[in-house]
Amino acid sequence: MKYLLFSLTILLFISCKSYKTSDSVNKKYEIEEVSFSRKPCFGTCPVFVLKISKNGAAQLDADNFLKNGLKGQYVTQISTGDLYKIMKQLNELQFPELKDDYGNRLISDLPSVHLEIRYQNDKVKKIRDYGNRGTAELEKLYKTIDEILYAQKWAPAQ
Repeated sequence: MKYLLFSLTILLFISCKSYKTSDSVNKKYEIEEVSFSRKPCFGTCPVFVLKISKNGAAQLDADNFLKNGLKGQYVTQISTGDLYKIMKQLNELQFPELKDDYGNRLISDLPSVHLEIRYQNDKVKKIRDYGNRGTAELEKLYKTIDEILYAQKWAPAQ
């Protein structure tokens, strides 16, 4: 009888903890703008800055080594579906709780990503990821953004 009561008590505590955790995972942030930039390395790493606003308007400052050969300033409208993918992944990341810096600075010549997220009217989260391997979820986000970038029809900026 003591073991049964003990087991039920433990089960109750575990279920309460799980409930609290799932609440925090479901938190949604009102993201206003995402700035995603790939920085240079000593090789042929793509170098660009991509800004995406909450309405899907996107600006690309393509510097060098993009797979699509673009160089210069471009604009496009990201589809609602693609915009949703990015915003959903960011919210699932719980980005405000991520570290600001990832990577080993003692290793030279690694590409890096700088991610800046403006949200909730005046808040900004900046993540510098030297080596592009901060977390598995960040790597997945980078891949999604790259795929969306290369799938767009970019028009020269006016």
